Amino acid sequence: MVAGIGVYKQIDSKKVNEERRQAALKQSQEAVDAASERLKEIEAEYAPFKEQYEAKQSECDSLGLDGVDAFASVSKCQREAFDLRSKLSDLETEANSIRNADFTVYYDLVRPMSYLIFYIIGGSIAVAALLGAFIIYLVKGKKSY
Repeated sequence: MVAGIGVYKQIDSKKVNEERRQAALKQSQEAVDAASERLKEIEAEYAPFKEQYEAKQSECDSLGLDGVDAFASVSKCQREAFDLRSKLSDLETEANSIRNADFTVYYDLVRPMSYLIFYIIGGSIAVAALLGAFIIYLVKGKKSY
């Protein structure tokens, strides 16, 4: 009976492991799907910023340094270009982080042999019962003359 409990627990642990594996696969797939969706959003955001940045760079390059306010206007233009480049850099960094991420969800296995104690106890009881029966047989089996 005790060994039977061990067999039941071993079968149950395989079922639990399969359920955990399925849940982890589902979680991993959801994370991959969310990451793919975010990459698409980044691509959609990136193109307009890149166009704005390139236009701003051209504008800054075309500004001359003649006039009283020339330095201030070039400086302002460069700050705006830098802000756009900063946004592009942030988007690139986020995209690279997503591409390099590990979306594997890990889970703990229930070790089927962790129920080995049930087999040991069950086997010990069975051996003790057989040994006891053998001793009783020997004791009762002897006839006195």
